[in-house]
Amino acid sequence: MFFNKKAQEEKPEVVILSTDVYACLDNTCNGWMRKDFVSVDLKCPLCGSDTTLEVRDLPEILM
Repeated sequence: MFFNKKAQEEKPEVVILSTDVYACLDNTCNGWMRKDFVSVDLKCPLCGSDTTLEVRDLPEILM
């Protein structure tokens, strides 16, 4: 029995970068935001608590 292989689309390569993020200080909240997209007051977008600067390995955002 033969199976027809459809042409496979090439998937774009995902580039992982060390990215500065502001993470929520509240232990019950998982909120964080990239440094490039922070609000003026640096509060957590989910719960409103204070945030701290961290570095995370995240995929590059293509614009």
